[in-house]
Amino acid sequence: MLILFVFFLFTSILLLCVLLRHRPVIGLFIIAIDIVVCFLIYIYGYKFIDSTARSRKTAIIEQKILKTSGALAVDFSITNTSKRDFKECKITAKIFKDKLPEDDFLTEYKNKFLPYRKRSREIKELKKEQTQNQRISFENFTYENNYTLRLSSECF
Repeated sequence: MLILFVFFLFTSILLLCVLLRHRPVIGLFIIAIDIVVCFLIYIYGYKFIDSTARSRKTAIIEQKILKTSGALAVDFSITNTSKRDFKECKITAKIFKDKLPEDDFLTEYKNKFLPYRKRSREIKELKKEQTQNQRISFENFTYENNYTLRLSSECF
C-alpha cells in the first residue's frame, strides 16, 4: 500500500508539472521536490509501519572473545512485542571499528558506516510475547582495538 501511495503521489505531481509546461523552471523545481518527498515518504513510512505493525525488541546479553578458538560469541535475546506471531525473523549483528587516533577523515567515516564484520541468524516461528535467546559467533576474530557491536532485526 505504501508503494502504491508513493507511486500515486509521484504521478499526480508529475501531471501537475505537465500543466506547467509554459513555466519549465517551476516545473523542474516541483519535480525535484517531488522526487525528494516521495523518497522520504517511502523511507520513513516503511520505518513507521515496521515499528508499529511488527514491533520487537532485541538486546545484547553478553559478548565474549573465546581465547581457545579466537571467536567472538554474541548472546542476544529477541522479544516479539507485536500483536501477531512472526513466521520468520532475521537478526544481523554488525561489528564497527571505533575511531583510532591515527585515522584520517575518510577512514573515520568509512569505519562509522561500513561494518568490519557482519553475520546473520534466522529464527523460525516467534510467537507473540515470546522471547528467544540466541547466539551469533564470529570465527577468527583477531581485531585487537575497540569495536562497537550493533544488532538489527527484520521480522515477517
